[in-house]
Amino acid sequence: MHGNLHGVRVLDLTSEIGFLAGMVLGELGADVVKVEPPAGDPARRRPPFWGQIDDGERSLLWLALNGSKRGLTLDLERSAGRDLFLRLATRADVVLETDAPGALAARGLGWEMLHDRNPRLILCSLTPFGQTGPHARWRGSDLTVIAMSGNLHCTGDPDRPPVRCTLPVSYYHGSLEAAAGVAFALLARESSGAGQHVDVALQEAMLMPNMATASMAAMTGNRGQRSGAFFRQGRSVQREIWPCKDGWVSFALRGGPARIPGLVAMVAYMSEHGMASEKLRGMDWKTYNHNLLSQEEVDELSKEFGDFFRTKTMTELFGAACARNLMLAPANTAREIVASEQLAARHFFVDVDHPGRGTLRLPGAFARTTSPDPESASIAVRGPAPRLGQHTTEILTELGVTPAELERLHAEGVV
Repeated sequence: MHGNLHGVRVLDLTSEIGFLAGMVLGELGADVVKVEPPAGDPARRRPPFWGQIDDGERSLLWLALNGSKRGLTLDLERSAGRDLFLRLATRADVVLETDAPGALAARGLGWEMLHDRNPRLILCSLTPFGQTGPHARWRGSDLTVIAMSGNLHCTGDPDRPPVRCTLPVSYYHGSLEAAAGVAFALLARESSGAGQHVDVALQEAMLMPNMATASMAAMTGNRGQRSGAFFRQGRSVQREIWPCKDGWVSFALRGGPARIPGLVAMVAYMSEHGMASEKLRGMDWKTYNHNLLSQEEVDELSKEFGDFFRTKTMTELFGAACARNLMLAPANTAREIVASEQLAARHFFVDVDHPGRGTLRLPGAFARTTSPDPESASIAVRGPAPRLGQHTTEILTELGVTPAELERLHAEGVV
């Protein structure tokens, strides 16, 4: 399967921050070469491990985010390693990197050097705060970035400190922005003939999902606040996330033309199970306005809906929602996602064979495309994450390195 980016060579120097960017480009068909030091990327030693075995090849972090790549070991701290990298860059289309601004230039591998050697090369730098500005050289973790982007402030319960997502979402948002930036730079190169330096800042990537809050604050002075499983509406605080028999579901007591039919249908569903009071069944939903409810009225409604939800599983409630046009959604965990009939019908998960280790089920194509030539437009997982140095000999041979030279490089610890 050639893929949309067939023929594009990408040198991936990223740390965990940018693993996903290279994998997305690989799934689009680019030849992505993951460049690691001879001792291996530190992420190879990050738990949890597949089969609880730590042999440098079973970190689930590494396996999940470095598929569809080839693997090369190269010591960029040595002049011979840097010379080899420049030779590779001369034949490449893209370099992905996540070092601090100026770090590549200090090694003689910065934008000016790369552009001079290969004017068509695209350099994509993914960092916490970008290449310019007073914070450019600041270090920053995912927690730092989501805090400084404003996302953290609004996440969590109102009576507790802010909380971050378990996974580093800023790395994933930033990686997707980086992959998109590379795609646009490749498109621009078709007309200009020149590569660009694509500068992606994680903080800015995380501002985008939160941008309305900042713009509203300038107009209203409201800085936003945490509401947890609730939302503040009019004169009351109303529940949005409800416990059920085996998990949680999302359902709102809001009115309006789009939601009132769902409230009516939900009450009918509750009535069929004998769990809607006479008062609830007799409500005049035509005049219902959730903005005008007192907290006492909200609490009374919430008790009836909440009591009903606790008698049903997420699957039961979601099935009823689909059948009855209820505006309800399950708060799915990994258990429900793996068992999803929708994802199974679209063949979303694929089994990827890792020779010598076994088979892992992983997410497959992130999008589906159509084309007169389906093979040229394929988006797919193209192979497992590489073993340490798995393709070093292959890649350097393509570069013209002789067996004798390769043996010397191995002996000197350059590869």
